[in-house]
Amino acid sequence: MTGREPPATAPSGDPVLVVACREFVELVTEHLEGTLSPHLEQAIASHLELCDPCVEYLDQMRGTVGLLRTLPTESLPPVTRNQLLAVFQRLHGMPSPPT
Repeated sequence: MTGREPPATAPSGDPVLVVACREFVELVTEHLEGTLSPHLEQAIASHLELCDPCVEYLDQMRGTVGLLRTLPTESLPPVTRNQLLAVFQRLHGMPSPPT
């Protein structure tokens, strides 16, 4: 559950779940991972029935995920990986792991 839920009712009082394109883009990863609430999944399904650009975006994301799965898991030498992690941690104010 993401904590981000669309409104449960429309201004008219009818029970609906509305997901705009921008919201869909923000939720697409969680949608692909299957971690959204059933209500949000239904809202996304309803949105995709009406929005060809979001269907295309979802297809592109699925393709990207598929391609990323073909990459080797260890693509950086350990020294380079550790140096990049140290820079990231310094930039984001995180403590460095013990070496």
